[in-house]
Amino acid sequence: MKAVSIREAQSQLSQLVAEACRGETIVLTDGDKSVTLEPRVLDPEEDSPELEAELLKAVNGPHAPYSSEEMRVICDRILREKRG
Repeated sequence: MKAVSIREAQSQLSQLVAEACRGETIVLTDGDKSVTLEPRVLDPEEDSPELEAELLKAVNGPHAPYSSEEMRVICDRILREKRG
């Protein structure tokens, strides 16, 4: 097990996540609070439909790339709003 303060973890988060994925338990501490990073494989037989829905929302979320047409519409709308 490895304990790291939140302040230290900010600069090495991807490394800590990779270590957790390889099986090491990482404990992030912030004063008297702590959170543990542990690898876990999702099991469709056990995991709830709510979790599945949240994961699907994350995958299909607003970070998905926009098409050029969607970008054009968004930019036109923003320009119209800025102009009054």
